[in-house]
Amino acid sequence: MIKKTLSLAIGLISAQLTMAQGFYVDEQSALRLGDAFSGAAAQADDASTAFYNPAGLTRLKQKQLTFNLSAISVTSEFNGSSTTLASTTVTGKDVSAEAFDILPSIYFSAPMSEGLVFGAYLNAPYATGTDFGDNSIGRYFSTESSITGIDFGTAFGFKVSDNLSFGFSMVMQYLSATVAQAVNTSAACKGAELQGDLSPFTCPGLGIADSGLGTSTYDGQFEMQGDDLNIGFTAGMLYEFSPESRLGMHYRNRISHDLQGNATLEVPTAAETFGNLAGLVDTKAKGTATLETPSQANLSFYQGLGKFSLQADVQWTQWSSFDTLSVKSDNDVIKGVAGPQTYNWVDSYRYAIGGSYKMTPALTLRTGLALDNTPIKDKQTKIDFAFDDYKAISFGLTYDLNKELAFDFGIQKTLKQKRAIAQGDITDPSQNLSKLKGDVSTDVLSLAAGINMKF
Repeated sequence: MIKKTLSLAIGLISAQLTMAQGFYVDEQSALRLGDAFSGAAAQADDASTAFYNPAGLTRLKQKQLTFNLSAISVTSEFNGSSTTLASTTVTGKDVSAEAFDILPSIYFSAPMSEGLVFGAYLNAPYATGTDFGDNSIGRYFSTESSITGIDFGTAFGFKVSDNLSFGFSMVMQYLSATVAQAVNTSAACKGAELQGDLSPFTCPGLGIADSGLGTSTYDGQFEMQGDDLNIGFTAGMLYEFSPESRLGMHYRNRISHDLQGNATLEVPTAAETFGNLAGLVDTKAKGTATLETPSQANLSFYQGLGKFSLQADVQWTQWSSFDTLSVKSDNDVIKGVAGPQTYNWVDSYRYAIGGSYKMTPALTLRTGLALDNTPIKDKQTKIDFAFDDYKAISFGLTYDLNKELAFDFGIQKTLKQKRAIAQGDITDPSQNLSKLKGDVSTDVLSLAAGINMKF
């Protein structure tokens, strides 16, 4: 039966833009990108503080509207090999993916009374995608995947004293995901033979030779799509030692999603006979998967020094909540194909330091450095999650056209990452009858532009 012969490791969030911080995307502000997000919870210079720390809204004395457009380019390449049953080499193209995503964001703030400021934002902190193609040697693990996570938040910041402010926001989060991968139907038939479910002469009698187990001729295709809407919150604190020195803290709670949608398995006509023997038939059914966006906490410091400023940030992310991912369905075929996948990630820390220099009354230059520890343990690396610790350098600037209008620009280069993977187990029927072994190299470049209006 299919549950004994084939269980595909479905990674519902297979994100190439995620880098070391799991599937969270930092690039939500052009101003913040320029200093490597080194003082986001403390600086509070524009309306994006509604997202980074709503307590900072109390520093904004005018209405502000901030637009940002971020572009993230990611190139990933796999160097290695893939094998299936009978030690047969999986044939196909090299595994590589080039992703270019545009992420817009908008932030608004408005003072309501003395010491009370309202804020709102719309951004996409979980927005990624990749396409490895249907004929790569890694197709039995992933062919295409995408995730879109959109946050709409309303926030309030309020002063409790001249030095201390608190803030909170309610977040409505929409999350959708798509995953697709090939199904090795000929290997499923061979696997059924090896487990005694079929006669050892069945598959050869149908024209399936060991030498052809790794070709794409008889590949089926599995795809699942799902989405969900749920609510969360954030809370923050800002303490101002002086007008030029402050400390900010911010907490973002995890949001659990029950992604609901359709799962589809398509088996080619040429594979219908032995596909049926292995329990693989054309199927479309409802399915669900539970996924959480993790809790986060930031501690930031900002210090103004005349024309210069220095800032630093430490971010904790509770990636340990991402342990397993299972697709649930009332359909036996889908339950067998979409087996559980183990991640067992660990909590991670991100460290950043940055500074700025006001070159002229209108022009401010920025730079920053960041280090983010990967939450992915060596034994849990996968073709779509093979990111190592990332080290990044950022540069940026702000040009004040006048007192009401400013333009922000930022660029961040992440140093090239390389991570070894050994995914799959052809001796274990709970795996997907293929094994992938090699190294994944990843290059990331981020650009952003923004406009900030005061009125």
